[in-house]
Parts: sequence; structure tokens; C-alpha cells
Amino acid sequence: MWPFFYKHYRFTRVLSHVLPQSGELGYSHKTFSKMTTKKAETLITSTIETLDNGAEGVKPKDGASLIKDWIAIVKTDETASGIADDLQELHDELGEKDPDIKKLAQLIKKLGEETTRAAKKADDEELQSSLKDLSDSLKDFAKELK
Repeated sequence: MWPFFYKHYRFTRVLSHVLPQSGELGYSHKTFSKMTTKKAETLITSTIETLDNGAEGVKPKDGASLIKDWIAIVKTDETASGIADDLQELHDELGEKDPDIKKLAQLIKKLGEETTRAAKKADDEELQSSLKDLSDSLKDFAKELK
């Protein structure tokens, strides 16, 4: 979705090579990497499913909940502070009594564009595909809001 996601993914791949086979946490490095990637894939899938319900089918609470999950991931990556800011701005706007639809559309479109860039940089084909799907869903959703 965003450059932070790609970096998060790469971080887990680095960890998978650093952790010993037995793993200090009781997991092998392969298990740890699969768990982290699985969490990210689950979040991508949840986000796509929510967006694919269309603007009429999505409640601000649904979006706010997903955004909090994304912010938690983004905050672990210093290089993604701009994305975290965009996500927080989107979250705050959804919390308003009367959210500005134009502003929501702009923020979601921007996040979709950032996701496209992240997909192009991803070195894993499955991740590229998931990020591309997420990017498409974000951009389509932003168009619906306009």
C-alpha cells in the first residue's frame, strides 16, 4: 500500500535471516517471517474488502478502525512518517461530525498513489500483486467519493 509496507516487509525478511533457527521467541525465523507477512496480507485483504463495499456501504467507524491498524504498522518505520501523517489526517477527518468528502477523496487517492509506488518496488510477486490490488481499490474508492 505504501512505501512503509514495503519497508516493513523487507524488515521482516531481514529479521528472518538474523533470528537463530530456534528463535529466542520460540519461533523459527521462517515461522516469524510467515506470521508477520500473514498479518500484513490479512490487513491488506480487510482493507480491500472494506473499500470494495463502495462508499455507500462503508461506515466511518469501519474506516477508522482499519486506519488505526495501518498507523500502528507505519509508526514502526521512520521513513514512513509522511504516510502516518496522511493516515492520521484521514482518521481525524472520518471522526468529524460532517467529514469533508472532497478532502477524504484527496487523501485516499494520495494513499492509492503511494501504494502503487510501493507495489513497483516490492521484490515479492505476491506482495506486488496484493499492493496493486489495494492501490486499485483505494483509487476506485476515491473516485466514488468525488
